[in-house]
Amino acid sequence: MSGNKVNNGDYEKWKLDKEKKNMKKSLLIFLMSITFCFSQVQITDTILHRVKKKETLYSISKEYSVNISEIILLNPSLKDNGLKRRSRIMIPVFSEVISTDIVISDSLNINNEQKVISDLKTLVLESKNLNNDLILSLLLPFNAASIELDSIEKVEQLFETRNLYTISIDFYSGVLYALNELQKIGINVKLNVYDTENSFSKLESIVKDVAAVKSDAIIGPIIPHNFDFFSRLKVISKIPKIFPLSTNPISLFSGVIQAITPKKILRNKMIEYLKKNLSPEDNIVIVADSLNRDIEADLKNMFPNSITLRPESEGGYILPELVDSLLVDSLPNKVIVETEIFTFVSSIISQINSQISDERKVQLFTTYRGNIYDDPNIYIKDLGNLNFTYSSMTKPTTIDTLNSFTSGYIDLFGNFPNKDVIKAFDITTDILLRLALHKKIEKSFKYGDQKYIQNRYNYVKDSLGGYINNGFYILRHSEYNVDEIIN
Repeated sequence: MSGNKVNNGDYEKWKLDKEKKNMKKSLLIFLMSITFCFSQVQITDTILHRVKKKETLYSISKEYSVNISEIILLNPSLKDNGLKRRSRIMIPVFSEVISTDIVISDSLNINNEQKVISDLKTLVLESKNLNNDLILSLLLPFNAASIELDSIEKVEQLFETRNLYTISIDFYSGVLYALNELQKIGINVKLNVYDTENSFSKLESIVKDVAAVKSDAIIGPIIPHNFDFFSRLKVISKIPKIFPLSTNPISLFSGVIQAITPKKILRNKMIEYLKKNLSPEDNIVIVADSLNRDIEADLKNMFPNSITLRPESEGGYILPELVDSLLVDSLPNKVIVETEIFTFVSSIISQINSQISDERKVQLFTTYRGNIYDDPNIYIKDLGNLNFTYSSMTKPTTIDTLNSFTSGYIDLFGNFPNKDVIKAFDITTDILLRLALHKKIEKSFKYGDQKYIQNRYNYVKDSLGGYINNGFYILRHSEYNVDEIIN
């Protein structure tokens, strides 16, 4: 190893550190030239089975009512290595598939006689005319050339913070995991990965190759201005281009697909919910900063008898005695907070929590939940006390406990998946299922609302010709949980 000198003790400690092992594995994955061309296995699903003490292939086959040869077909390493305790093997499932009812979006002008349809995975499993050989191009700002891999200290610093590189690595691993799962249902994918280096000039050099390999879809770039620049290049005008990670607005020209539900849509959905579910008889308090006067006015028009409360300063300070005077014991208190300033949100949550009693009931709402609510200084128990309610395209799941998704990811990458991993998995799975069913992805949008690990997708056409995700949940905190509200 060249570069900064490190003594042997420090080096051994670094080698054994779990995070660094994960980093090395991720780097190795990136530096490899990956091509996914999987063979088809026509099954309806798979189960991930953890081998227990004294289990044999015979006992496992009897447990799941399958043949030993069918297990070996999915796990060829068993021929040479046999079963190992605590290892995981895939079990084929040939049982009848039960369709999930999904309501078709009226905005797509689909034949009204077709009221419900199956989820995309079910349609793929039942299809006799799949597009089995797909090519996916993935554009991420790794900026790998600038990383000093021979400097332990600098690599450690790079992985300690959430930055473009770590986001790219996480997103990339989520894509790889999606391809690994899709191969089990017979979808063959060739993946081409490009380092955009967060540079227009680099994007110009990439675009010809992306077109030459005849990509069926392009995911990325992930930065809005880079995506807008790249998506306008004529040589890829006919290839679907998916913007995957931000609610920020982009130019929705023909061929562009915004996979993240925009802030405006989420806000409108929440306003509809408030209009239906808050009573004029409630004690409604609207708390907004100076950047949200428009939404404050809309809410005030909707609830004319509501009270408006504004912070004493832009930092978000509110007088506790004023909060106390505005909340009452005789009526349900409904507080709607509109801000993306952390100190403001933290202050109002803390103060309202202190007002809750057996006589005084308070519920908290917002028309847009920004990332500030993910700050560790905002306690989930406080949000649960307030039954905090909001709209989102993402429904949180418990990813710190083992299930088939997380255990499979841990087997491949050695650590738990974060939200960027899951988002990449969901987007990639959705796009490739659609392309497997229809070469022209627009035809797949007739299938309406689709749900995956955490995210949902329901595409509608924009006035400029592109498509925008209209999928959303209404979610409510309850104690330590977050539950979906079925309207």
